[in-house]
Amino acid sequence: MEKPEYLDWLNQYTDAEACTSSQQSLPYYLRVNSLKTTAEEYLNWTNLKLEKTFLSYAFQVKELPPNGLGNTIDYATGWMHTQSLSSMLPPHLLNPKPGENVLDICAAPGSKTTQCAALMQNKGIILANDKNKGRISALANNIERLGVINTSTMNQDGARFTSPHKFQKILVDAPCSGLGSSEKAYGWWEEKYSRNISALQTAILRTAFSHLEPGGTLVYSTCTYPPDENERPVSRLLEKNPNAKLEAVEIPNSEPGIQEFGKEFKKARRVYPHKFNSEGFFLAKIRKP
Repeated sequence: MEKPEYLDWLNQYTDAEACTSSQQSLPYYLRVNSLKTTAEEYLNWTNLKLEKTFLSYAFQVKELPPNGLGNTIDYATGWMHTQSLSSMLPPHLLNPKPGENVLDICAAPGSKTTQCAALMQNKGIILANDKNKGRISALANNIERLGVINTSTMNQDGARFTSPHKFQKILVDAPCSGLGSSEKAYGWWEEKYSRNISALQTAILRTAFSHLEPGGTLVYSTCTYPPDENERPVSRLLEKNPNAKLEAVEIPNSEPGIQEFGKEFKKARRVYPHKFNSEGFFLAKIRKP
């Protein structure tokens, strides 16, 4: 799909020109790893120039070091992890507590998994699953570098995931077209791609939901814009599970989900770069009665 056509399509939902232009120059962020330090201690120690965000452990990097954030002593020691502010939203909304059982069904390379571990203070159990065997090594490396000790990894297809256990919290950061995070996607994306991957996302979401304990919470997220990849899979899940409920969430400078799929989607959130100053995301929080 050519970019002008893409802009016409996106303009149905937001200010497409502002959205895509701001996406080209988004700031860098880092997450202070509370398993090894505190935000206060880290700010007193680091040489990086940082600015606070609405999350106490997340900071915007105001000036990149010459060799990049990944080559700093801060990163090597695991005191911080480079992660966009939008990427921190799914674990923030899931809000896993110490002692809980958590499933991250599409976990690699582990930014959200390790954030969950930090929120849980390394107490409880996280099962970090990913279909891509090659990406499991990156997941394992981040787990080790960041001092995570409550997480086991698994290599299963998320759409066919099986476990004898139920989980209190589940994160489904689904595979997607990545239009919210990659300028390159403009060159190849077509609506039929979103329609096709929607079936996979729906299968993963339904499988994950079947492993959720009664009273448990699931967060579904993508880093893209098309409703076929966002509201539609969630809508299909709600149709098959009428007792499942979308829960209202609060994210600053975000917009509600597209309500063509139902009024309840005002409780979901869409994050756009020109308003949130980080990559585009969709998030929905679902409770199992």
